[in-house]
Amino acid sequence: MTYLSLFARLLNMYSLREIIASLPPEKIKQDGLWTRFVLRPISFPVSWVALRLGLSAAFVSYFSALLSIAGGILFAWPGYALLGLIFLNIFSVLDCVDGNIARVSGKCSPWGGWADAITGFITYTSVFFATGLYVYFKSGWWPVLLVSGLTSSANLLTRVAYQMYKNIVGESAHGSVSFERHLAENVGITGFLMPLLLIFHLFDFLYGMWFIIWFNAAFYGGGCALTIIKLAGKSIKGSQ
Repeated sequence: MTYLSLFARLLNMYSLREIIASLPPEKIKQDGLWTRFVLRPISFPVSWVALRLGLSAAFVSYFSALLSIAGGILFAWPGYALLGLIFLNIFSVLDCVDGNIARVSGKCSPWGGWADAITGFITYTSVFFATGLYVYFKSGWWPVLLVSGLTSSANLLTRVAYQMYKNIVGESAHGSVSFERHLAENVGITGFLMPLLLIFHLFDFLYGMWFIIWFNAAFYGGGCALTIIKLAGKSIKGSQ
C-alpha cells in the first residue's frame, strides 16, 4: 500500500469502486430482487457521500431508525402519508448504506449487527402499525388495527426466536432458515413492501393496502408458527 493510498484511507476517501467491491458474494445471494437491482445500486453513491461527510455506519443505522419512526407516524397521519412513505423508502436505501460503510471501512462489529437488527425490529413495527392506521382512517374498520398489531407481534416473535437460535448454533443458523430468509428479503422492508405501499397510495388503491395487510398477516403469522416449530424440532434433536 502506498503512502498516498494510506492517507486517503485515513481520510475515509474510499472510491466508489472500493465500496462496490466490498460487498461479498454471499451477501449478494441473500439479497431480494428489489435490493439487488434497485436499493444496492442507489446505496453505493449514497455511501460514498456519507463517507465523505465522515458519517459512521452506526450513525446511519440510528438515523434510519428515527427516519422509519417518523415515516410510520406521517404515513398513518392523513394528509402526510406521501411524505411518510418517501421517508420509509429512503430508509430502505439507508439500510444498505450502513453495511456498505462498515464493510469498506473495516469496522464491522457485533454492535453494528445489533444496531442493524434493532433498526429492523423498529421499522417492521412502525410500518405494520402505520399501514393498519392508514386503512382504518380510510375505511373506518377498526379490527384492521388488531390485525396489524398481531402481524407486527408475529414478525417480532419470529425474529426473536431466530436470534435466540442463532446465539446457540452460530452462523450455521442461516442455512436452517435459508428459504424463509430469502422469501422475507423479497417481501419485507427492503423488498417490495415499501415501493408497493408508495404505489398504492399514489393511485389511491385501497384494495392494494388491504392486500398488503392480509398478505403480511398470513405470511408472518404462518411463518412465525412454522419457524418456531422448525427450530423447536432442531432444539429437541440437539438436546438428545
